[in-house]
Amino acid sequence: MTLSVGFIGAGGIASVHLETLDAAVDGGLTGLDDEAVDVELAAVADVDESRAAAAADPRGATTYADGVELLESESVDAVVVAVPPFAHGEYERAAAEEGVDLFVEKPLGLDVEAVRETGRGVEEAGVLAQAGYVCRYARITERALELLDGRGVGHVDSTYWVSLPETPWWRERARSGGQIVEQSTHVYDLHRYLAGDVRAATGSGTDGLLEDGVDFQDSTSVTMDHDSGAVSHVSSTCASPESRFEVRIAAEDAFLELDYFSHSLSGTVDRETVSFEGDGDWYRREFESFLRAAAGGASGGDVRSDFADATETLALTLGAREAAESNRRVTFE
Repeated sequence: MTLSVGFIGAGGIASVHLETLDAAVDGGLTGLDDEAVDVELAAVADVDESRAAAAADPRGATTYADGVELLESESVDAVVVAVPPFAHGEYERAAAEEGVDLFVEKPLGLDVEAVRETGRGVEEAGVLAQAGYVCRYARITERALELLDGRGVGHVDSTYWVSLPETPWWRERARSGGQIVEQSTHVYDLHRYLAGDVRAATGSGTDGLLEDGVDFQDSTSVTMDHDSGAVSHVSSTCASPESRFEVRIAAEDAFLELDYFSHSLSGTVDRETVSFEGDGDWYRREFESFLRAAAGGASGGDVRSDFADATETLALTLGAREAAESNRRVTFE
């Protein structure tokens, strides 16, 4: 069996997934119970056709300037949609219509109702759809969940401080959604993963740190009430000269601190010191999981964020952004 894969979008994050695909092309997919599965890159599409060619040509793949044309012209089994937030929608719908499994980079879009409609089409088509929430595949996340198993989580507090990306579309709220929706979405998704769904959010923010940098708040602080009874908080800025992605968890007889840039975990559980060093292979594990799931092996992939679940994270980030911009409490159904 050969798993044929296409890419729509050949920018930054696509190059990371292409490296994982290269390894699968060279060595095949392992960890499947049935026959060995070969992998091939069939085609790459990008609105910048030269960028698509730079990814496709060295790998012997076909180049397209339009992702829908790729899906209509190529007999692919799976497709990666790695496009900016404003460009989502038509590619996912076309893939569902063609019966092609989907790996969709976050966020799924900018309008939650439009994304829900796309999700209904994906569900009706019965295709696999995995979203790119990579923190769920970090070793330190897995270790934290092991240590927290059976314990009530009371508070999760996260710091996500980075510098301003150079990408022009990222600086425009209408195209990126702003930092909370496009970038800090990883943190908000992690809070859902650790403490459960959110019923309300209260926030505030400022736009005073970057002059002519972005047209949205460059620093935000959002507190969330979870259905589980936990409370959590996310501090974000895209105006820091130093980067931090740190998560602190207070639970029953436990305190954990996770650093997602150094991939380390430390803390105290039942009055015993705990320490764990992860690795930087979270993107590889995430994408290999999708490839295995798309291959349909008996021990297939471990999809930790499907389209419906990622839609709820989008709804949360849109609500969190509203809370920060309005200084009001936002509730979720």
